[in-house]
Amino acid sequence: MTFIDWSDAEGMFGLLVDFVADVRAECRGDPQRLRFVEDLLTTLRAVEAELARIPTEAALQRLKDLQESADAEFSGDPVMVHLNDLIDELERITTT
Repeated sequence: MTFIDWSDAEGMFGLLVDFVADVRAECRGDPQRLRFVEDLLTTLRAVEAELARIPTEAALQRLKDLQESADAEFSGDPVMVHLNDLIDELERITTT
């Protein structure tokens, strides 16, 4: 079992990116979901590349913007659930 350090924003973000990449491999039979997941993964990787240079609050805002711009059809998708959870955790650690 992997230990998750909930206070490590970059580590949590990396886990989300890995999860979304794994989901992408699983949704080849659903072209619409595949396109959604690929777009999400591309954006997440762009944010991940900036994490070392931007404050956690800026990364958090980028994630919130991504959350708000996501197609409502996929609001209950597991990748969005995990994105929402990450946002909640980042908000928790940036306010404590």
